[in-house]
Amino acid sequence: MHVDLTAEEAATLKELLRDCILDLTREITRTEDRNFRHLLVQREELCERLIARLDSEASHASSAPA
Repeated sequence: MHVDLTAEEAATLKELLRDCILDLTREITRTEDRNFRHLLVQREELCERLIARLDSEASHASSAPA
């Protein structure tokens, strides 16, 4: 799947993902259920990968010839 985002949309999405990571980190430290904690860690890692991909795409777009 491919989604085209404007620079503003990508920036907003990254902010939302960072907020989500903060919430997930907080919940990971609070939860006692091992399986649920594992699921939360996987979600946190996914958010981090998505941010990295957004950053990578942004750097490719800014270095591409116009």
